[in-house]
Amino acid sequence: MADWNLAPRQTVHHLFATPVIEVWPAQGKTWLGALRDRVLARRAEDPGIARSNINGWHSDTRMLEWGGDAAIELARETMAVCARYTSDVSAAQGQSRYEMGMEMWANVSPASASNQMHCHPGSFWSASFYVDDGGCTEDGFFVAQDPRFPSIRMNAPDLVYQDENGTKQRSQHRIRPEPGKLVIFPSWMMHAVRPHKGPRERISIAMNVLALPAAPQ
Repeated sequence: MADWNLAPRQTVHHLFATPVIEVWPAQGKTWLGALRDRVLARRAEDPGIARSNINGWHSDTRMLEWGGDAAIELARETMAVCARYTSDVSAAQGQSRYEMGMEMWANVSPASASNQMHCHPGSFWSASFYVDDGGCTEDGFFVAQDPRFPSIRMNAPDLVYQDENGTKQRSQHRIRPEPGKLVIFPSWMMHAVRPHKGPRERISIAMNVLALPAAPQ
């Protein structure tokens, strides 16, 4: 009979990680006032569009045209971070076959507004930059959904995987919005934004980073 008190040699592979990047850009806090003014001015003149937003305002996706210098600086910083974590593995002599494009929009969410679970087809990275958290630190979280979500419903919903240190793998990961914080994630990842209870409107800037064929050299 095997002696189960003797632990066998074990190797645990944590495979296929999903990168979710939190960044505090060095100039992030200096952009807040200008971004707020541009977003609220745009809302005053444009009814916006309906996408994943529930009860909030969603601008058009041309914010790079009307968002001013702060929006352009934010876009550049976001693309620089994305470039750092992206590689064209079949590039010839380090020359990527792709270049990055971007679309940008704004969300303004009063208390109780939210964004339903969704992804961003057609892009490679997506990002959210927080201008105002609405004054709520207890909710209003960005919620990332485990792409293997169906697995926990296949057999025993109360069972989760845990690593060799006892850390449990939850089906959702929550990130608290903070003014000046940039969150970057793969566009295919399902995500949502929970309603907040703050006294102000939550203002965020959303971006899609597109992989476009590079011009011939």
